[in-house]
Amino acid sequence: MRINVITADASAAAAAAAMTASTAFVPASCMSQAYPRPAAESGILSVMKSVTVYCSSSGALEPHFTEGARDLGHALAERGIALVYGGGSIGLMGACARAAKERGGRVIGVITHKLMDLEQGWTGCDEFVVVDTMQQRRRILMDRADGYVVLPGGLGTYEEFFEVLVARQLGDHHKPIAIVNHDNYYDPLVVMIEHGIQHRFVRPAIRGVLSVVTTGTAAIDALLAHEPGTHDAASFLPMHAGRDVHPGADLGNATAPAHPTTPTQQGPRA
Repeated sequence: MRINVITADASAAAAAAAMTASTAFVPASCMSQAYPRPAAESGILSVMKSVTVYCSSSGALEPHFTEGARDLGHALAERGIALVYGGGSIGLMGACARAAKERGGRVIGVITHKLMDLEQGWTGCDEFVVVDTMQQRRRILMDRADGYVVLPGGLGTYEEFFEVLVARQLGDHHKPIAIVNHDNYYDPLVVMIEHGIQHRFVRPAIRGVLSVVTTGTAAIDALLAHEPGTHDAASFLPMHAGRDVHPGADLGNATAPAHPTTPTQQGPRA
């Protein structure tokens, strides 16, 4: 296992050295230099080499959630895609990582010093990155992936999901995002997004960048099939929402749906 330890001081020193050697602006955190984004052409990734998985570290979950995480770990390894995750050995984190290793997959863990004990950092990772802050951790998890899968999780998982979703909305990346709605866990989340669309706080185009599936295998299928195209700020950003038809507006001959349209749901119900 290769262990990388990144501290705030070390990042600042690296940034200072880089700025001395070049006139280009380097962020103070220097995280993009340490972990560059995967190569892309016209905003579309040509090869999916790694996927970041966001999920729970809770050890008190029903067994079927654990099996869902194992399904995803197996699917990643069988397709030769590296797993990038939060580095823990417990909960869905540990289940997914161990399952990937069982099938010969590569596992990259990213964790903070504070969470090393709380989430019991897993020594079975091929590469283990230890950082000072949650901000550093989230940045590495985002940058080292060619796509994102969101398994059931709590507040930390929600935060990570919305960070990558907003970054996609802003055009900071063009990577696919899949939500594994195991046992309908994320139904309220999908309803909340639709509620925002109905009230014009969220643009309808956001539906096109999310895949809502029910299994880990289906999530990988969705990522591989996704064609993000180019970013159109006018379609995604709320300040350009004037062109959208208001839900209560006169639709002429069109028939308004009785219920909001949800993001694409694929695969059988778990």
